Amino acid sequence: MTTKQDNNPYSIQSAKLHWDDAGAPHATDYGDIYFSQESGIEESRHVFLSNNQLAERWQALNRESTGRFTIIETGFGTGLNFLLAWQLWQQTAPQHWQLHYISVEKHPLKAEDLRRAHTSWPELTSLAAILQYNYPPLLLGQHRRLLNSAQVCLDLLFGDALHCFPALLDAPNSATPVNASRSPRADAWFLDGFSPASNPDMWHNALFACIGALSKPSTTFATFTSAGFVKRGLRAQGFTVEKVQGYGRKRDMLRGTLNKEVDIDAPAPEAVAVPWHLPGPQRQPKQIIVIGAGLAGCSTANALAQRGYQVTVIERTAPASGASGNPQGILYTKLSPDPGELNQFNLASFLYALSHYKDLLNRELISGELCGVLQLAKSPREIKQFHKLKALLIDQPWLQFLSEKALEEKSAISLSGNAFYYPDAGWLSPPSVCQAMLAHPNITLLNNATALRLEHIKDQWHVLDEQQICIQQADTIVIANSNDAKRFSQTAYLPLKAIRGQLSYLAESSLRQSPRCVICHEGYFAPAVGQQFCIGASFDLKNMHCDITEAEHDWNIKQLNDLAPALLKPDAKAIGGRAALRCASADYMPVVGAVPRIKDFTENYQALGKDARSKIPIPAANHPNLYINVAHGSRGLTSTPLCAELLASYIGNDIRPLPRPLCEALSPARFVIRKLIRNQAL
Repeated sequence: MTTKQDNNPYSIQSAKLHWDDAGAPHATDYGDIYFSQESGIEESRHVFLSNNQLAERWQALNRESTGRFTIIETGFGTGLNFLLAWQLWQQTAPQHWQLHYISVEKHPLKAEDLRRAHTSWPELTSLAAILQYNYPPLLLGQHRRLLNSAQVCLDLLFGDALHCFPALLDAPNSATPVNASRSPRADAWFLDGFSPASNPDMWHNALFACIGALSKPSTTFATFTSAGFVKRGLRAQGFTVEKVQGYGRKRDMLRGTLNKEVDIDAPAPEAVAVPWHLPGPQRQPKQIIVIGAGLAGCSTANALAQRGYQVTVIERTAPASGASGNPQGILYTKLSPDPGELNQFNLASFLYALSHYKDLLNRELISGELCGVLQLAKSPREIKQFHKLKALLIDQPWLQFLSEKALEEKSAISLSGNAFYYPDAGWLSPPSVCQAMLAHPNITLLNNATALRLEHIKDQWHVLDEQQICIQQADTIVIANSNDAKRFSQTAYLPLKAIRGQLSYLAESSLRQSPRCVICHEGYFAPAVGQQFCIGASFDLKNMHCDITEAEHDWNIKQLNDLAPALLKPDAKAIGGRAALRCASADYMPVVGAVPRIKDFTENYQALGKDARSKIPIPAANHPNLYINVAHGSRGLTSTPLCAELLASYIGNDIRPLPRPLCEALSPARFVIRKLIRNQAL
């Protein structure tokens, strides 16, 4: 969830600091110190690690299994508590478990201030360097980073805690908790942030209610404060609270444990009328089948395999044989100056993808080059958006706004006008990404198998081929086969559309200049690979075959000529190409989540046709353990990593990598809900 500041949907106020003579940062606006230069590490260990009994709890985890331990923190600050928890995790936790650390920060430190603060702790240098490298840009919203080959999952929520925490809740404000036993919860809380006297806006009854809603029996908390209203607020949520010895000159602190499930009447703002996006009561998977081995299927299989699941991927031909088989794909996004779900998702998925692929490239697991991407703004509408976004995002390191001469300096091509420049983006080989995602010991690939029908029999899904023979069965299915998802009766209702795109290959010798970076215009133009340029791609909603046509070669070449008239030599012509069908949804958002049972949805939520704000706290009626991840359009490289994380978090019952409103905007049930609200036939 994001909120506007100064009418800027991206803006967040960074921390205002002054540094004392000992080198410790102080928060100017709060009159409080982030850590003591003398005893900051020891105090954090005492208050948060020891009083949550983390070493003992982590040593007791089952070393023969996989799992996830979740810490939620109020006030990320310099990241000291996170770094110490990570260090202790490495020392005590089982190898195959994952630490999920969620922290909210209203005023995040600038990257340079974070680095300066970390110089105070030499023993944490190596972990601090990883955090600094992966530290997200200062933008409102939820930022996920997987660190040390996904050993640690860090979710940084930049914004007000009273906005961020409710957006993590599955169904706040319902009279009865929906699917309470399966709702994702914290194992421990670090209640940090500045003191209640310095920061009263955070220490609020709504915060305590969110803490209760995001906790479970045995969840612990620890906090440096011993203020009476903090004790009362936590006790009201069902925590036992005890006052214990503080650290150093702080005589007292609080710690405690939740001993019962909590019924929340009104935990926070932003009521959820209908929890229709949730998977609902599901059986914990033992075997998972992913249908489709393109970018969506391979990324989903990998995200599940990293959580310890055994996954079988079924592919009708071979991996990356459809639109994911293009030799070059562009990692980029399109942004809008106006807030909205599509824009929020585009930005979140792009920033996550940058971090995701940078790690894979650094480990030489995939092919590509993050050489930068220029996205030209040519039309009056694009130019208007360019100037609006420039005013909103002028100080962001991941985006630059270039004009005229600067375009040629970046691209080595004579260009004119204005362009967005993404310095950390570039091109990748989608087939290499698919191969890297499948290269996990928990994944089995079944090629040349056509899945045409799904039947659910005695808690098992059966996958049938064209002869109606069962080729595989499992308790959980993920449909990730692009446009072919329409073949299954369970997902035939989805408004998916196929969009043909053709690439053209040009010999390197047919161009007078080679670009230093990717250039996106009406098509795209990337640096040569193997003495060959790849240009394109066409966009055709009417032609559903994948044959190569000269007309579309001509179209691709014309777009390149329009981009830079002196670029192509007179005899330039296509020496080959590739055509495939992209898959998009009616609203151009991916479709990710549990698959609804249409008849039951209609019966349960029909009151929405009379009042779209009706509160109907009925769990979503979905097909048991059936999920989908499709409709990534022409930006599958950008959107599939985060969508795979989202789907794996549903199946694994983890706290999501996206706030609840975006989860709803991606849900396959959204199309059903919209029709019910509009009283349209399903």
